[in-house]
Amino acid sequence: RINRAFRRFVPQEFLGFMKIDDITQVKLGDHVEETMTVMFADIRSFTNLSEELTPEENFLFINSYLSRMGPIIRKYDGFIDKYIGDAIMALFPKGPDSALQAAVEMQNELREYNRQRASIGYKAISVGIGIHTGELMLGTVGESERMESTVISDSVNLCARIEKLTKTFGIRIAISEKSFQMLDDPSSFYIRFIAKVTVKGKNEPVAIFDCFDGDP
Repeated sequence: RINRAFRRFVPQEFLGFMKIDDITQVKLGDHVEETMTVMFADIRSFTNLSEELTPEENFLFINSYLSRMGPIIRKYDGFIDKYIGDAIMALFPKGPDSALQAAVEMQNELREYNRQRASIGYKAISVGIGIHTGELMLGTVGESERMESTVISDSVNLCARIEKLTKTFGIRIAISEKSFQMLDDPSSFYIRFIAKVTVKGKNEPVAIFDCFDGDP
């Protein structure tokens, strides 16, 4: 029962990569290196939106939104590493095709969700999604009385910055050049080159591509 309960807090996939069967076996500092595709999905202008809601309405809204996005991520073999407020950080072990397919379906689902929101007088929301592929370290951090599973990597930081560029360029899904190059068949998506951008923490500019399959 404890293992089943903890799966809702610690991704089962995380334990799998760590080759751990029982949550009680997890030790501080356990880690493994993998190459995966990272996704960040963030609600735009969430602070302004949340200021118009009561604390209870905020929780209801966030959980309503996340309950629609989580199953799509799992459908395409991804798993949610963590929630950062209204943002989702997910990992796709099978590569960028899975992540991009999930991102497109998430945008389609968001359109349906906004139709439902409009029918009861709520404002539409928009979500920016960033995708990048690279090496990362999965492991446990913290101290003896409080630890958590996490991912540490320059790839994660870069993905977060790529997601923020969706607002800068007015696009919905931004992918890095590395993820674009690793797609099995880029022609199966609607993709266009946007720009080369020097992001914080990087000396070399990063090429950004827009996948607009999920656009109206």
